[in-house]
Amino acid sequence: MTRHRSRDDRLQEILDAAARIVDEQGFAALTMDEVARRTSLSKGGVYRYVANREALALALFEVALQSEIDFDADEVLGWGTPALETLLRLMLHDHQGADEQRLHRVFLQLLPQTLVKPAFRELKQRLEDAYIARYAPLVLTLLARDDLRPRPGFEERLVISMRLAATLMEGLTYRMIGGLPHTDLEAMCRRFLEAMLADALEGHDA
Repeated sequence: MTRHRSRDDRLQEILDAAARIVDEQGFAALTMDEVARRTSLSKGGVYRYVANREALALALFEVALQSEIDFDADEVLGWGTPALETLLRLMLHDHQGADEQRLHRVFLQLLPQTLVKPAFRELKQRLEDAYIARYAPLVLTLLARDDLRPRPGFEERLVISMRLAATLMEGLTYRMIGGLPHTDLEAMCRRFLEAMLADALEGHDA
């Protein structure tokens, strides 16, 4: 008996096909015809789930960005590692698997759309705000746990640092795809976090 596939299953099939197209051939190759060719759906069937090419690209962009803030805070705290090592592990956690690397490549293919299309800019800003809202409480919890005392105005410094971290990871992802060794990626992220803590915490050299 054939199992009925849910709307979520169909949409995931479409997004997976779109990700493969963009990764293998570039954003210009993303068409509804090509998506249909790579799925079990007709072109009309694809349109039942996605309104048009831009809506599909936006959904794919959101999936790629969302992967950056997908973590379980309780699990992270359960690692029991010092604040700097915990933050470093979080920055690097999704750069190893094939699926994660594909999402990074897709993100970079779609990123230029933020320069020309307001919908992409707004989505990126919204998800960056969500990234900060998700990470900031975790950072504060880690510092309190490790008895590290933030300097006055730390919350403002933290937001700035997190926006810088997001920009840093965009640039390093380009470098990584171009062949940057993981050890170099880790060293650069470590230096950034050390500088952030030195700037933000009492008892650390600025």
